[in-house]
Amino acid sequence: MFRILLSLLDNGLWIRLEAPIYRARQLQKWNLTLKLNDVIKDCVALKLDGRATDGAIQVFGGNFLSEQNPLLPIEVREKETLLWMMQGADDVHLYIASGTFHINALYKPANRFPATRIYFLKTDNMLMLASIGVFLEQNGITLRPIHDTGFSELIDDRNYPQRFSSWRQERDNETRSFEGLYQGRRKNTAVDGAIWLSSNGKCLVCGTETNRVSTSTIKGGSGLLIGLQLCSTHEEEAQEQSTLMNYVAMHLGGMVMFDNFKQVSASEILELACDAFKTELGCVIEKVQDQTITARRPSGIAIIVRYVSPMNYAYNVQAPNGTNLSRVDSANHHDVPYGPDHLHPDLRKSKKKIVESSFTYGNVGMDVKLIRKMVSDAEAWLMTSNQ
Repeated sequence: MFRILLSLLDNGLWIRLEAPIYRARQLQKWNLTLKLNDVIKDCVALKLDGRATDGAIQVFGGNFLSEQNPLLPIEVREKETLLWMMQGADDVHLYIASGTFHINALYKPANRFPATRIYFLKTDNMLMLASIGVFLEQNGITLRPIHDTGFSELIDDRNYPQRFSSWRQERDNETRSFEGLYQGRRKNTAVDGAIWLSSNGKCLVCGTETNRVSTSTIKGGSGLLIGLQLCSTHEEEAQEQSTLMNYVAMHLGGMVMFDNFKQVSASEILELACDAFKTELGCVIEKVQDQTITARRPSGIAIIVRYVSPMNYAYNVQAPNGTNLSRVDSANHHDVPYGPDHLHPDLRKSKKKIVESSFTYGNVGMDVKLIRKMVSDAEAWLMTSNQ
């Protein structure tokens, strides 16, 4: 995964993470806890120079920026790593703050990254400082001391609020539709984390201007939603591949992540749905016929699932007497912001026309959060109506 991302750096890629950050075992070597030193370590292993490594830090670093701090400080672990980052830095110097020596490799703000990045070692030990200084000089690096005023000028902190504001507005404008999708899926499904791979409004494959958003969801204990942009041509190509990320890897030279991917059949989806009904919703399975499951709660509330494909499914919640109380379905007959999948939260006559995006997948295991709420609302209504 990390190799895929590095291949995108020339396109001005950055990554936006949404908390809580998802920790996925199946992502193999790529550590989504995003310790920036691990990113640097991977870059060094790939023989990327200091400036390219700084580019990788920019990919992830936007998630750590704030309006108040014009710096992204990264304390490195070894003097060899510091030397690596100094080769290609915009400035190298020695800065003293509160009696502590900071040996800095500084990279100035970039077009799509408003903050200064500083890679540093720090020490309050004069002997350690001397040892590091000798090591750097032996490798062609001479440190110069810098005072507060000079440091302020280097990081251009006076202009940072404006840079940050412009950057934040551009970032929010680009991710608005994906952000809405993520928030909906976080509310209604097993998705609890998201990554946006930005290519500055261009197709990741060919660079054509596009406003289309393509997504993929990685399911482990919970779900990670990944979003990126492809033009219509490459989006159609991607739909013919096993997974979206494998398609991206194939075109951009990254590591194929899911080469053993197996498409789940409709019958397997229904079998998994039965398991979810029993373990997650405390249901008894009354009937499985053709493409439909009928499950019942101890309250008498029934949940009827019809599944043909991810684009053709429905969840119906019924009262014990068979009255429809709420429904999710994938029919394309309502104008909802994220459709066609939609929710009828209340099918009683007075509220029957109310409809909203459901953000569902058509997979009971993924959609159980919304189904649970539908059942809870139905049982609350049932209790009230019986009083």
